[in-house]
Amino acid sequence: MNRFKKILERPAHQQLIVFGLMALLIYGMFWYFVTSDMRAEAANLREQAEQLQRQNAAAQIAMQHINEFRAAYARVMADYEDLKALLPEQRELTNILDGLLRNARGRLVVRRFTPKEDINQDFYSGKPIEVEVSGSYNSLGQFFADMATYHRIVSITDFRILSAPEQGSARTIDAQFLLTAYYVSPERLQQAASTSQPPRSAAQPTPTAR
Repeated sequence: MNRFKKILERPAHQQLIVFGLMALLIYGMFWYFVTSDMRAEAANLREQAEQLQRQNAAAQIAMQHINEFRAAYARVMADYEDLKALLPEQRELTNILDGLLRNARGRLVVRRFTPKEDINQDFYSGKPIEVEVSGSYNSLGQFFADMATYHRIVSITDFRILSAPEQGSARTIDAQFLLTAYYVSPERLQQAASTSQPPRSAAQPTPTAR
């Protein structure tokens, strides 16, 4: 009490300084002892928020890559479907060969149409057919042109063109060639489908903490 009375006996400006210092001391003690837990919790929350933001940024980048991969996968599958139309399955091969034979007979005299043993590649297979025909140069050229624009993948190799022994208006040449019709087997088709699965749906990015 004596110290307090001595303070009150001092001039006003000195009392203001003393009381100001006391207030600062009380505030400092309150800030240090009372708010220390709150400040520690706030720092912990700030660290968690920064970690969530980093995770959210990483998740957004991963989602972008997944979306890009899905778009690329969709393009590849679209090309794959287009190629499937050109490269029939094995079960369609008989119909393809019948169509090729009808096409040849529509323009030429087919003297030989002999399927040979299949040839197998990594993804596709081929059915070679030894063909002998008779006709005119124009009819043979039209047949080759038809094969060049045929809606399935075929090739013509090892061809020979000879003058017909007996010339006539509809027969001036004899031709021999190897016609190969390409197809995909069920085993290779299933293998291609199993290795072309789309990515699983990814989790949505974690919302950014505020």
